[in-house]
Amino acid sequence: LLPFCWNYYVETDTISVAERFIEEARENGKKILIWVTGDYYFPIPQFDNIIGFYTSPYKSMQNVKTNALPVIITDPLLLIGRGSIEIQQYYSTPSIGFCGQSDPNLMVSSIKFIDLLWQEIKYFLHLSRYYSGPIVPPTHLRKKVLDILEKTQNITTKFIRRNQYQGGAPKNKEEFQIIRNEFYQNINGTNYTVCIRGTGNFSARFYETLALGRIPIFINTDCLLPFKDIIDWGKHVVFIEQNEISNINLKILEFHSHLSKDSFDNIQKRNRLLWEEYFSFPGFIKQLAYSLKQELN
Repeated sequence: LLPFCWNYYVETDTISVAERFIEEARENGKKILIWVTGDYYFPIPQFDNIIGFYTSPYKSMQNVKTNALPVIITDPLLLIGRGSIEIQQYYSTPSIGFCGQSDPNLMVSSIKFIDLLWQEIKYFLHLSRYYSGPIVPPTHLRKKVLDILEKTQNITTKFIRRNQYQGGAPKNKEEFQIIRNEFYQNINGTNYTVCIRGTGNFSARFYETLALGRIPIFINTDCLLPFKDIIDWGKHVVFIEQNEISNINLKILEFHSHLSKDSFDNIQKRNRLLWEEYFSFPGFIKQLAYSLKQELN
């Protein structure tokens, strides 16, 4: 195990120290685990003995064996004062929720676009050591998706759009509790929740939705999902490729129409169980140890 996350070696100009350690491990027939944390993508050197773990991976940018790290969260049931998930009744009209930041207009998106374009230019000119992401702002993608769904007649939407992350800096603890409660009640009170990346190429909301027994609508922005070789994600989420966003309403309605009362009940239960077994802290550690054992063997 490399002692520090890869970000540390990049930011302290000690990559050569880490590379010597990686090479020594390879000479001794050892795999080496490397962690990259945070919202941005730091490329790892291409050694054949590396197993990389990323918080914010890009599928198309893999140059070593790469695994996605989940976002470890506090159990939302504890935060909303429930002992178990509330099984929702099946109706032919699906309800879709979202509570979070999205761009209010094109001007805001354009300013973010210029900043992201500059960040990308710096990365590809080797003036920046990390990749901040595509030039289309995630908050613009969110607006586009929410606008489409709100205009669809046979879908019920419950959207709370915020102009800032978590509604801006809360003035006090009580205000923060109100904002947080709105967020979790929005997920819990709808069948599906829109899950699109933020600054990093991952969604914490994705795991919060699973934990509450709801169905994520996952917008794939060149993502890697954890345990992709073990979990059949198609049984747990509505999977939308980024180039399918214009038809997202049709994809959701198609998914929902194939569910019965029993299968709708079951997917809620399975999603909660999936979170407990794979993405709660003890569940993740257990599954990580097992998957690493399989990998090393």
